[in-house]
Amino acid sequence: MAPADKKKLVKPAVREPLRRPKKPKVKKEKVVKKEEPPKPKVKKPVNPRHFRPRKRHEPKRLLKLKKKDEREVPARFLGGRLFAKAIFTGYKRGQRQQHEKYALLRVEGCKKKKDLQFYVGKKCIFVYKAHKNRKMSVSRHKTPSKIRAIWGKVTRPHGSSTTVRAKFKTNLPPRAMGKAVRIMLYPSRI
Repeated sequence: MAPADKKKLVKPAVREPLRRPKKPKVKKEKVVKKEEPPKPKVKKPVNPRHFRPRKRHEPKRLLKLKKKDEREVPARFLGGRLFAKAIFTGYKRGQRQQHEKYALLRVEGCKKKKDLQFYVGKKCIFVYKAHKNRKMSVSRHKTPSKIRAIWGKVTRPHGSSTTVRAKFKTNLPPRAMGKAVRIMLYPSRI
């Protein structure tokens, strides 16, 4: 091609996209709001399911005493527990063997090994719920119940911590580990 032919070539015109015509801007008038007196705050009814869970140290319910000062007193101060709480931590064991007939119970509230001598000889009970209703021959209530119990006896302290050994009528099931056991305050040796 000759240099003169290059000048004759013209680029095709680029089409611009179609645009809608712009609407004229209308100035909006500012609406002044009248100041209203503040509304009184109304407490919404609280759904009891939305309460935070109860912590361990808080009492389950509060009972009001009919006295002059009408203080609220926790229910646990009125009745009293007749057993000590313990947790079933596992079985007596060595490095390779475990002996299921001896259960290890960690007593709550004990701080020294000397305190454990009080619990030696006391009866203990593991209370649990089964699937089926059954009449208990020993219990006073003749109606069928799902609640069962395994009775035992604290035999001696275990180790240098606040743990005792207990022997139950039937060995505690492994699913009971970490669950609560009650150590009754009888028979008394005092």
